[in-house]
Amino acid sequence: MILRTLIFICLSLTLTACATSKTPLSVLQINSLDTTERNTGSFKGLEFLADPIPGQVKNRVNILYLHGIGYTEDSTAKQLGGEFLQGIAKAYDLEPEDGLVTTLCGQNAITEMDRAKSHIYVRADTPRIYETVIPGSQLKLNDLVCMDKQTLNIDETLEFVLYRIFWDNIFWDDLQFPHVGQDDNRGSSQAIAQQRRKYNRILKDDLVNYGFSDAVMYLGNAGVEIRNAVKGAMCSAALDASGYSFEKQGDKKKRLAVGRACDRATNTQLDMNQFAFVTESLGSKIMFDVMRDAMTDNKTTIHDDMIRNSETYMLANQLALLSLSDISTTPAKKANLYADSVRPRIIAMSEINDFLSYELIPFYEQLYKRSQRADATYGTDLTLDRRRRLIDEIGFNVVDMRLEFADKIIPFVDSFIDPKDAHSGHAGEPELMKYILCGAQNGQRRDGECLALDKVTTTPSFLSNLFVSSDTE
Repeated sequence: MILRTLIFICLSLTLTACATSKTPLSVLQINSLDTTERNTGSFKGLEFLADPIPGQVKNRVNILYLHGIGYTEDSTAKQLGGEFLQGIAKAYDLEPEDGLVTTLCGQNAITEMDRAKSHIYVRADTPRIYETVIPGSQLKLNDLVCMDKQTLNIDETLEFVLYRIFWDNIFWDDLQFPHVGQDDNRGSSQAIAQQRRKYNRILKDDLVNYGFSDAVMYLGNAGVEIRNAVKGAMCSAALDASGYSFEKQGDKKKRLAVGRACDRATNTQLDMNQFAFVTESLGSKIMFDVMRDAMTDNKTTIHDDMIRNSETYMLANQLALLSLSDISTTPAKKANLYADSVRPRIIAMSEINDFLSYELIPFYEQLYKRSQRADATYGTDLTLDRRRRLIDEIGFNVVDMRLEFADKIIPFVDSFIDPKDAHSGHAGEPELMKYILCGAQNGQRRDGECLALDKVTTTPSFLSNLFVSSDTE
């Protein structure tokens, strides 16, 4: 069975170009954890999260974008968040310009002028030293993530600000490359890689060297540091969103320690617009864990301020699968109780044919039903009252969007869908972007009073705040 799956993936790599028609988006169901009724889920959408603050003319929403496995090593990957921002632009009838997102945190060519633009590295408070399987051999980790910023002006009343967090390249260079870098199809290791058959070589890199290794690393000791890195980036983004720019935060090398960033953000009165979160694949598990840490630490910090009332749009989440690593003999912590009016919401967008994603509501229902609990007998279904208590315990309300949009591998052959498109094609779906912008009410897209559906015709100023960053210096 595994062999057959790999053969299908090989076919997807070779035959995707043969597809002649685009599969239209089908929203099969929108379900919510807080009810037993199906297809009645609701969420606000980015437009309706945007809010004003004193001194600002425009409503604004700040978006943190966190990528998934193998992003920065994938030579075919598009700019992180590029499709997402272009999808927003198209929803408002704005013509996306080439290079809408071209930054040093990604892999695009750079110029000296680019180097002067704003970005920031978040680093550990002190270097992290990891022991390896060779006694006496250690790996050192200084920088943790790189973050940059892109502002998209919609019109005189609305703007979206995207903070992109890159963790993959830094952890690859310092931790993963010493373990599996001798095997990938780059540099001196090409001598080994080139001896493989073409598609076996591609699969080895895409699935294992650059893919599974990220998840294995995250589920080990380095996961703590990845979460700290994202927490630090959130603090830096909060400061920037309140007018304390990256240039003011970092040292001369544009670096900022996690502790310094979060102490300053937590202990300063900040006026900032609402935050939202967009995550891909493994990034969904990382952000979920970061939020749960903040919601169970019995402290009130800037992270709580950012999480309250937020929505997290998870594209191809892996929460159910990777939660197997959370099984423990220690009881899980209950979340701090947020008022229902500001409870954060997860919107899990899952293509039904994606190999790696699992819808969240069936996951919680199954886990509840198949586990022992003091307040219910084994095998008990989630009643309405138990659903509400579960939401209190985990800290989130959850909405599932069951989707189908991935293209066929071979035209006129319906039995196999492109798995790569199913896993990573969400942001390229214009109709799905309208759901993210406009939200949903009772299982249907919210069409009333949504600017994205009113066909804005003003000219955008795409590059008004194009901040640039670098993977290496």
